[in-house]
Amino acid sequence: MAFVEELKQRKVVRVAVAYLVVAWLGVQVASIALPAFDAPGWVLRVVILLLALGFPLALILTWAIDLTPDGPRYSPGGVGWKRMVAISIGMGALALGWYFVGQPAFRDDASNTPAVAATTTTSAAPAKEEAKSDARSIAVLPFVNMSHDPANEYFSDGLAETTLDMLAKIKDLKVIARTSSFAFKGKNSDVREIGRALDAAHLLEGSVQQSGKMVRITAQLIRTSDGIHLWSEQYDRQLTDVFQIQDEIAAEVVKALELALPAAEKERLTDKRTENLAAYQEYLRGNALLPRRRVSEMREALAHFERAIELDPDYAGAYAAASMTLGLLRNYAGNPSDEEKAKRRRYIDEALRLNPNLGEAYAARAGLNETERNIAAADADYRRAIELAPSFSTAYQWYAEFLQREVGEFERALPLIRRALELDPLSPIIRNEYALALAADNRMDEALEANAQLLREHPQFSAGHASRANLLEAKGDLVGALRSWDALQKGDPAARTRIAARCGTMIRFGALEEASICAEKAAAVVGEAEIDGLRRGLMIARGQYEKAHANLQSQPTPQDPWTLLSMQVATERYKEGRALMTSLMPEAFAQPPRLTSNFPADGALAGLLLMKTGETARGRDLLQLTIKNHATRPHTQYMYGRGWNDVMAWSFLGDLKQACNALGEAVSAGYFFDLEMLTHVPQLAELRKQPCFEMHIAPARAKAAQQREAARKAGLL
Repeated sequence: MAFVEELKQRKVVRVAVAYLVVAWLGVQVASIALPAFDAPGWVLRVVILLLALGFPLALILTWAIDLTPDGPRYSPGGVGWKRMVAISIGMGALALGWYFVGQPAFRDDASNTPAVAATTTTSAAPAKEEAKSDARSIAVLPFVNMSHDPANEYFSDGLAETTLDMLAKIKDLKVIARTSSFAFKGKNSDVREIGRALDAAHLLEGSVQQSGKMVRITAQLIRTSDGIHLWSEQYDRQLTDVFQIQDEIAAEVVKALELALPAAEKERLTDKRTENLAAYQEYLRGNALLPRRRVSEMREALAHFERAIELDPDYAGAYAAASMTLGLLRNYAGNPSDEEKAKRRRYIDEALRLNPNLGEAYAARAGLNETERNIAAADADYRRAIELAPSFSTAYQWYAEFLQREVGEFERALPLIRRALELDPLSPIIRNEYALALAADNRMDEALEANAQLLREHPQFSAGHASRANLLEAKGDLVGALRSWDALQKGDPAARTRIAARCGTMIRFGALEEASICAEKAAAVVGEAEIDGLRRGLMIARGQYEKAHANLQSQPTPQDPWTLLSMQVATERYKEGRALMTSLMPEAFAQPPRLTSNFPADGALAGLLLMKTGETARGRDLLQLTIKNHATRPHTQYMYGRGWNDVMAWSFLGDLKQACNALGEAVSAGYFFDLEMLTHVPQLAELRKQPCFEMHIAPARAKAAQQREAARKAGLL
């Protein structure tokens, strides 16, 4: 108590309070003024350090010097002098420790690794190889609409998005995609929290106030590690000057980040925009409608892009966006009209004519080539899209999907989808595809948890429900798969391509009568053309291979070559099948043969075709090679599982004992899908005569029947 009384008597408490108030005001003024003069971040830290060191010094001097009418009198004594000195030294040590140990420049990797905020944590995110954010990384937050008119929201968002688009063209700069950075819209989150959640070292934020033909735009660049403002500016201009303002903001950000750009790269920053303000506004309205991937919103977005094209026929970015949207509508809504197909191609051609270096246009063309089965051309276009638009997360996502589903190279696909997730960590569609990539890598439990986390955060996200249906189907859970298909239809009834998929799940579990009824109901909703593949699936499951082949041949080109190949093999058209497969997998028919596909059945089909066209020895070598290559692959792995491949390969080789063993092994591993295939495939006729066939297949039939009965009891069949 004596020490406290002496503090009051010597006015130490009064001086401490006054010092802290003045110091706090000084820090506030410095944090605003220093960035305005382009002062580096360490200057503000030094100011704070000096003020912190001055505090214990002020306390010491107040204790030791007494101001009297006769002038200052030095009197350091008193019962608490030694205690006062010790406290002051401790405060000084803490200040120095904060500066030299606690600041980012002095932290080691472990202490500088932030934890992602709980509100944005996702099990879908891959482990980061680097603990610290890339110093050349930035997230552009949505600019705040200060106009008090919700109708202007698209403009403030669009200004940020277009600035983001410009920065995304810079090869040495990691730019977080719109979906993730805009997830913080309207939230009062700390910049450090946002930086951790997005793994971004810098944030660009701002506000827009529009009044008549005038606009006031404020922008500021912030370092997320410590919240320091590196640059800020305010622009009061005519609305028609908005493009020049974007140029200035992008240039200042590049300067602040100390990025030296070649002249050619500077020109590319503005290479897909328009100078027509009305067209630009239509483009922004369209972009705002795409992230949720809802069919009705995508159709509305397309209308905005086409309106932008009408207003400015030279707007390359609008053509590319319209083409990509048409591609998305094909995937989600299905059955595009002839006019839509023609427009998709025409828009791509026009975008590339206007701007041959537009990465988004190459991504759009890659998707079209993929649709038309031009595999080599699609691969080249995806590569070019990534080269020209290194921060365009959708290009990485689509390329990963292409490699995984069309080429069968999940090892190459996984790093690409990881990169897409780094660029857009909160994107529902990219998180969805990452979960599927985990499943393809035989990490099913991780995939299901990532998908469940996604649907907890986005319960109406239709693609997430479709993926869950596929994953649960692969796990052998018919009830769960059908419930997921129903959840999708409830959330997005216009997603017509998914309606027939529910019926396809029934076929895999052997519910053929229910699948037929399902197909008729689907046809009434989506039309006959949309369910042609489903009808063929029913024909194949019933062993009607000639009928299925004729149905496929009657369809307009291009036909899926792998479906055609399977029909040629099933109907024993071996010469035609070999010619087609040689074009699809020339390496399998080389000397010596090579297998590059991760789809196990590919090698078995190629080996059979060689044997049936007179090259028995080479065919046998290839069959044995495919058995060896996939020997450690699980039977039930999503997309790349062995399934019945070994059963077929050994049967093709004529080793029925090994074929029976393979059948028993697959059933014991829990594989019981597509049993009708084993029942009807002509090349397995000799195997079906063996006593072991019925012995091994009976448990699989029982499992399938059990799943069907559970689905009936649940009212799902």
